[in-house]
Amino acid sequence: MENSIKTLAMSGCLLLLSLGCSKDSGKPATVAAQPNFPKISTQSLASLGQGAFSLWGTCNGHPYDISGTNGIAVPVGNCSTDIDAAQESSGQTASGFQFNGAFKGGTAANSSASEEAVFMADNVTQWNGDEMGFVKTLNDNALKGYLQGGGAYITQVISVGDNGYHTFKCQARSTNVHQVDFYIDGTYRFTMTNNSGHYYGNFDYFVGTNHWYGGGSNTGQQIEMYNMVTY
Repeated sequence: MENSIKTLAMSGCLLLLSLGCSKDSGKPATVAAQPNFPKISTQSLASLGQGAFSLWGTCNGHPYDISGTNGIAVPVGNCSTDIDAAQESSGQTASGFQFNGAFKGGTAANSSASEEAVFMADNVTQWNGDEMGFVKTLNDNALKGYLQGGGAYITQVISVGDNGYHTFKCQARSTNVHQVDFYIDGTYRFTMTNNSGHYYGNFDYFVGTNHWYGGGSNTGQQIEMYNMVTY
């Protein structure tokens, strides 16, 4: 996630998030008509089961395996500062990821620093490296694609007010390692570019996490992830 609001912790490892970058600068997504319209990758997928993830939380929104499925839920806690995560334990060289699931959120948070995110990260120690994924801000119920890298953090709005289940996918481009294509339910939505970042062929970790810094009721707000794959 955004390097100005993240530093994660578990079992004594401090996880600190500082507020700073504006996360509301993204524009509504449009599908651009272009000659090199991207195609969904034909690379083989590597499935990640529940056992591939370490589940942890700093307060009372602890993640859990969803019984009878290969899914994981990451609820939003309600302490004044509450951070929870399902974090891939090992990692792999990857150029994209996909999962089925939902970002269940609302408009109760005090600011856009309260959020849910699912992403690939190449640095899970300082959380200041290259990241690509999806983030939902919990003050306005806005889901966005995001890229982080080289000190930059950029977003683009996908939808507002959608708490439903979808297939979410990011695919880095081999032809331009600064670009990532975003898909919802198998449909191309947009391409994002961060010339300060590198996204193709990194050694990455699959992460689902949320951060809460106060507001109204957090009831029912959570990430659900099923059928997690990397490629």
